[in-house]
This record gives sequence, structure tokens and C-alpha cells, in this order.
Amino acid sequence: MKLRLPRAAPALALPLLLGHASAAGADHAEIKARGVLRVLVSADENPAWFALRPEGPPGFEREVFEGFARLHKLKLEAVAVERWDQAIPDLVQGKGDVIAGINDTEERRQLIDFTAALVPSQHLVVTRKPAQPIRSLEELRARRIAVVPGTTWAQAVAAASVPKEQVTGFADVDDCLEALRSGRVGAAVMDVADFLLQRRADPALQDGVALGSSLRSAWGVRKTDPELRRQLDAYLVNLKLTPTWSRIVVQYFGNDALRILGRARD
Repeated sequence: MKLRLPRAAPALALPLLLGHASAAGADHAEIKARGVLRVLVSADENPAWFALRPEGPPGFEREVFEGFARLHKLKLEAVAVERWDQAIPDLVQGKGDVIAGINDTEERRQLIDFTAALVPSQHLVVTRKPAQPIRSLEELRARRIAVVPGTTWAQAVAAASVPKEQVTGFADVDDCLEALRSGRVGAAVMDVADFLLQRRADPALQDGVALGSSLRSAWGVRKTDPELRRQLDAYLVNLKLTPTWSRIVVQYFGNDALRILGRARD
């Protein structure tokens, strides 16, 4: 799940979005008649999470969506969102039917509804071998830490009372990890799913202490589409009871991914 900036819709957009919230419903029956499920996804999404093009490996979340589409005899259409803060306005305005993995927050619930959880979301402190994992906030506050400004990751670091002079901002998660590899910082903070994806490319990455409370990454739907939400909920809940779920989690995230995701959920 590549970093999306910013992680929440700006508060100033709230009154405007609420004014349009009932104008662009396309509930399940209409989607079935159309034959296409349009999924709003970040234009720079990590293809291991959601590949924008249908050729090649679909990525974790796209594979889950494709299962829903097959079940309901729908074609899946990825709709790229150039700026992630436009995802919720685009959904409300009818430019897509569902937003791919987005953190469920109270602010966003004023604008849209959320399905059952796709995966838990938790901020983790990440280090790189041979350095030892950071297991406490006291250890964290003694390190120089890479964050991406304007994200919930940076907010979690600030909430942990890390001195400002110990925090260095970088443009994206790739720059944070490059700083970690070069020794310019001693740790980085990111979401658990981003950590699992990045660790496939760099096995030396290791997780440490968790910051803040657990969130959940889910799918966003319009408040005017309750039947679509119900169908998506039923699919996600049932999928997690099957061996298919364990297979794709391990395939995309690694052999211990179920344990780490379970830790985030707890």
C-alpha cells in the first residue's frame, strides 16, 4: 500500500462534500446492470498492493477485489486518483463506486461509509539489521527518525513526544527507507502493510514498537449505497474464513504476515 498524501480529506472540504453526499448514488443493482465496478485507487499505488494494469500480477488488494467482481459477474475497472485527497470527493461525486484500502477514521465517517476491515492498520517503528529493533518509546526518542510530513505516521511520532530535532521529513516511504539504509536516520515509521510490502524487497527491515492505537484499512463507499456496502461486507467476512485468504496474505506479505497483522489487530 504505497503512501498516499494526505491520508485524510481536508477538514475545510467537509461542508461542501456533505452537500453533495446524496447526489451520486450507484447502489449494487445499478452496478450490476452496468456490469462494471469502478475502484478508485491512488495513481502511484504500489503494484504489489494494487496493480493499475490488468496485465501481470494483480497485487494483494486487486486480487481481493477481483474475487468480488467474479462472484458478482462484474468487470473490475481501476480509476486512478492523481491526488489522494481527491479520493473521497471523487467517490461522492460518482467518479467511482468504491475507494480501495483507506484508513477508517471518525472524520471520514462523516463523509462516507466503510466496509468491514480489509486489514488492520497500525503504525510501526521500523529499523534495519544489524541494528536492534526498537522496543520502547524511550529507545525511539533517542534515535533520529524518518517520517513523511502531513501523514498519520508523522502524527504518531509527534504524539509519542519524540523531540522535533530528532525527526527528519522525507518526500515518501522510498526516501525514508533510503535514509535508513544509508545510516542518515536510525528508524522510520510506517503502516504495518507498507512495512510488510517493503520487507519483501529488503528482508533486513524489522518491526519494533507500535505507535498509537490500531486503525483498520477498509473500502470506502457512499452513504447512499447501503446494498453495495452489505455485499462487500459479506464477501470480505466470508473470504477471511477460507484458505484463500491465508494464501494471498502469505503470498504478498510473507510467511509471518498473519502474525504481524494479528498483532496490529490486537
